[in-house]
Amino acid sequence: MKKIILIICAFLIGTPLWAQTVSGTVKNELGEVLFGATVQWKGANQGVVTDENGFFELAQQDTIAMLQIDYVGYNSIFIEVLTSETTLDIEIDGITDLITIEVAAERYDNYVSTIEVLNMETIGSGELRKAACCNLSETFLTNAAIDVSYSDAVTGAKEIMMLGLRGTYTQMMVENRPSMSGLGSAFALEYLPGTWLESIQISKGTGTVQNGYQAVAGQINSELVKPFEDKSLFVNLYGSTFGRGEANIHLNHKITDELSAGLLLHGSFMKNRIDDNNDNFYDTPQKEMLNGMFRLFYRSDIVRAQFNVHALKDRRRSGQIVPKGESPIGYYEIGQDHDRVELFAKMGYLGFKNPSQNMGFITNASWHELDSYYGNRFHRGVQKNFYANWMFNTDLGNADHKLKTGTSFLYDDYQEKLNDTDFSRTEKVPGIFVEYTFSHKNSEDSEEQEVQSNKLKENLGLVLGLRLDRHNLFGWLFTPRANVSYNFSDNSIVRLTTGRGYRTANVIAENIGMLASNRSVEVLEVLDMEDAWNFGLNFTQKFELGGKSGSFSADLFRTSFNNQIVMDMDADINRVLFYNLNGQSYSNSFIGVLSYDLFKGFSAKVGYKFNDVQITFRDGETRSKPMVAKHRGLIALEYETPDKKWDFNVNSQLVGESRFVHITDNPFHNDEQHAGATKPFMLINAHINYKVTSAFEIYVGGENLTNFTQEDPILDWQNPFGQYFDATHIYAPIAGAMGYFGIRYSID
Repeated sequence: MKKIILIICAFLIGTPLWAQTVSGTVKNELGEVLFGATVQWKGANQGVVTDENGFFELAQQDTIAMLQIDYVGYNSIFIEVLTSETTLDIEIDGITDLITIEVAAERYDNYVSTIEVLNMETIGSGELRKAACCNLSETFLTNAAIDVSYSDAVTGAKEIMMLGLRGTYTQMMVENRPSMSGLGSAFALEYLPGTWLESIQISKGTGTVQNGYQAVAGQINSELVKPFEDKSLFVNLYGSTFGRGEANIHLNHKITDELSAGLLLHGSFMKNRIDDNNDNFYDTPQKEMLNGMFRLFYRSDIVRAQFNVHALKDRRRSGQIVPKGESPIGYYEIGQDHDRVELFAKMGYLGFKNPSQNMGFITNASWHELDSYYGNRFHRGVQKNFYANWMFNTDLGNADHKLKTGTSFLYDDYQEKLNDTDFSRTEKVPGIFVEYTFSHKNSEDSEEQEVQSNKLKENLGLVLGLRLDRHNLFGWLFTPRANVSYNFSDNSIVRLTTGRGYRTANVIAENIGMLASNRSVEVLEVLDMEDAWNFGLNFTQKFELGGKSGSFSADLFRTSFNNQIVMDMDADINRVLFYNLNGQSYSNSFIGVLSYDLFKGFSAKVGYKFNDVQITFRDGETRSKPMVAKHRGLIALEYETPDKKWDFNVNSQLVGESRFVHITDNPFHNDEQHAGATKPFMLINAHINYKVTSAFEIYVGGENLTNFTQEDPILDWQNPFGQYFDATHIYAPIAGAMGYFGIRYSID
């Protein structure tokens, strides 16, 4: 430790010695080194050729530059390299239009590209390891675009928020297939353990039309670890001071050069009787979960295919704490049982004579059963889902112009009841789509086109998409979307995006927090489909300052609803009303993020977000949405020691005031805690990771280190079966500081 402190001090007071070269290896998707690949800086007249070990070394550039890799049978690949990056591991995956590149550099695991047309942020595996990251809901602690909050004070249900809108308006996908919607949506973020995640792509705005019409605020795609890339054995064990324990085990086997299989296993529990606010309700729910996924991959030069089976059993209990030895009869209890089985498959065909053409097919089938109770209320249901998407990609004359087209089909059968009220429905939605992409960034003749007349063509990017769907309940759905980008340089880009999105509201399953009260649930009319337009502007700039690398990104978005399903808890303290929007509803959102390397190994990120979300309620008044903070901030600091053994991370989230639901008529409300505006607060989390060996790591950390909790979160907790009981009035944590410890072990 003394040596580490001396090194840190040396970095603080000394002048860093920067490497003068950048080196690395080039491999294919099977992990085989590529001998004879050409590597050069974009625009240079000469480069180097990789040796028999796939190794290359080039002189480092003075500024951020594009590295070009060429290999027989593959399109030219361009990779953005910062001046502080000295070692690269480059993997070329696939041939022609389906090529994807994964670059494992020394740093920069969370980045916004200045090359892609779409406004997309990528969270890589390195960023995911900077926290305990036990499930998807806990991967956004250092992300300024996504907020995670609790829906109520008793169930533990989490939801995300993007662009000032609830996570229901963000299309959640797993490996580019829609997922996590319907009866399991309240806890779906916990159904993907963090160790299963390879990367996360966050697209702000409506995005593309390939995956459906549902995205309104954005899309979040989770890529899972692949058995041919993951460790043969990986084990992660975790425990916390809240009585939470988790185990994740990965088992992978490469059967042949083309066939590989993997098994992802997860088991977790939460066992405690924590009640720090002395209201006789559990501060954290009791949970048990078993979760597993089997993956089978086939990869040849012509066909890429995978087949997956995902199954889980989730049991949750919360509510009043029953004294040991006493009968639970007469106590207010909450139980939530989820059982889920999911099958999904993907196939890609690359055998066309035209190498620019390829075809893909994605299909998914799932069954989800829910059996839950909230005191004297029962919520039960079964959801059967089927999804299929066929896609064809081709160039239009040359690599600048690409066309993607396809057809999809969605079948969703809900058998759902809240007590005796039936919310069942069946959706059948066939659809077609077409998408045109223009990008000149892959051209190899940049030197010949350095003329003013071609400047717009060289720097412009377009993604224009249309889809048409026929909904059996709501008729024709027309979804246009457009993304336009312009590069001022390789390090500076501006993007414009606009598009339409639709979604069907699941008013009970998506709002289970309201069931943790004794308000009656009333749907006042036949609910239409939600319909909104999203408009966005992004500017991203990467820069060098004082010999250090940095980036700045700013987003400005507006979402305007043609129709929205309004959940109204202001009108009556004893009722929750659902009805179609009659007036205006919009969200204006600004996000600014600055990242900078203060010195070698030490990076900082600062983010600010402003949200203005307004809805016209049934009384005709347009007012802000409850519990949505207008101002939020993020500070994230990381230091990694030169030997890569220690990694220190601290992040702070600042949350400003938001509006409480109008409950002044509730005789048990507290003016200081439940009326007017919420209190601003700050949360601090810290994580330390130590690599004992290349195969063994240990980590410790803490969350909510300021120990901030919301006081008196449950109204009339003394009388949970009375008409004024309400646990939905939550805006901050109700559990205090938490510490955790874990280990990771792997075998190649």
